[in-house]
Amino acid sequence: MAGVSEPDQRSAAGVREAEQPERADHPALLEFRGRTRRAMRIYTAVLVGLVVIGFVAVRLAYAHGELSKVSFSIGPAPAGIAPQATGANLAQVWHSSDRPAGGTPYADGIVVGYDLHTVTGRDAQTGAARWRYTRSDETICSVVQQDSTTIAIYQRKGNCDEVTGFVTATGVAKWFRTLQDNGISSVASAPNVVLTVTDRSVHVFDNAGGLDRWNWPVPDGCTANRALVGSLGVLISLTCGANHQLVLRDEFKDNTKWTVDTPAAVVPIAVSAFVGALDPTTGSVLRYTGGKGAVVTTGRLTDGFDVSGLPRADAAISGTDGSGEPVEFLFAARLYALSNTGTVAWSASATAEPSLVGDTLLAAPTGGGHVVLHRLDGGQPQLTSELSPPPAAAQRAFQVGAGLLLAGTDLSMYR
Repeated sequence: MAGVSEPDQRSAAGVREAEQPERADHPALLEFRGRTRRAMRIYTAVLVGLVVIGFVAVRLAYAHGELSKVSFSIGPAPAGIAPQATGANLAQVWHSSDRPAGGTPYADGIVVGYDLHTVTGRDAQTGAARWRYTRSDETICSVVQQDSTTIAIYQRKGNCDEVTGFVTATGVAKWFRTLQDNGISSVASAPNVVLTVTDRSVHVFDNAGGLDRWNWPVPDGCTANRALVGSLGVLISLTCGANHQLVLRDEFKDNTKWTVDTPAAVVPIAVSAFVGALDPTTGSVLRYTGGKGAVVTTGRLTDGFDVSGLPRADAAISGTDGSGEPVEFLFAARLYALSNTGTVAWSASATAEPSLVGDTLLAAPTGGGHVVLHRLDGGQPQLTSELSPPPAAAQRAFQVGAGLLLAGTDLSMYR
């Protein structure tokens, strides 16, 4: 507008806008709002109620669900312990009532033990707990430590099927899974794998990631007695009514290599140096060919033996003799070294299952608080350490630095 300044223009426009009456809502819109006001209030109340119900349901599920029953703590990896020569006189530096993990309970500076509900990783030097994992609503069936991985199997609704894998050094959970095994299982570990055995199945899964290698259902009418895992496969003893069988399966593939009839419920005793089983009625060592399962030679345990204490699931213990030939070791009331021909290379008195120390020596504790080393080329015993106080019962011995870990129904470290 000519002759009117810009501020006056804005002022005049504001006066015109102020003078305009407010726009009234359309009568149809007002009528719709009136009709739906009660319905909208009900709808809003329902939405609020659903949110509240959902929140309460989540809180109740958490309060009564599995997550609420789990507690854990993790810790930094301890310093490594360099292997050293074991001293002649060792004193107990710590003790725990925990049961030792199966396999090798020591790795990476940590000793793994467990009780009814809790898996604990203890500092090997002090025995102090560095990590824990507890499921208060489930009991532990078994725990094994292998290849720096700890595997805990919990019982739920009568089945040993809830499994967690941990980094042994820190207790960090690596994987979780539920097995399809029904019943209470026996468990053993070997390099790379875990073996579980129930009446109706034999199962092998990977210990690093928990993935199945295979899960083999026992044939109808049969029961799995025992299974042994080693570098040549998994050897399984079956009873089928009045008959008995021995089955060799591939360790890593879902493949049965052979099935043969046996004269009795034989006990698998070798599947690394050779494939062999023991006839407990005669003491005969039956050696089988790996390809077809033919019996090629037999040896015999003649010094007295007792296989009643052998576990249902086990891992082969093998080494080499002085000439480099493979040897399989068996603890059945005595310690036996079996050559790759199935014959007894030597036997010696022992009170517990042995463990390998390096490539040439086998360590086993004896009565009176002594630990002896048996040379693999002849079994001659050598006193290596005297323990104070001596263990109350026979236990497995594992070398840890310059000390020894004893693992039986509890755990003790000597140094």
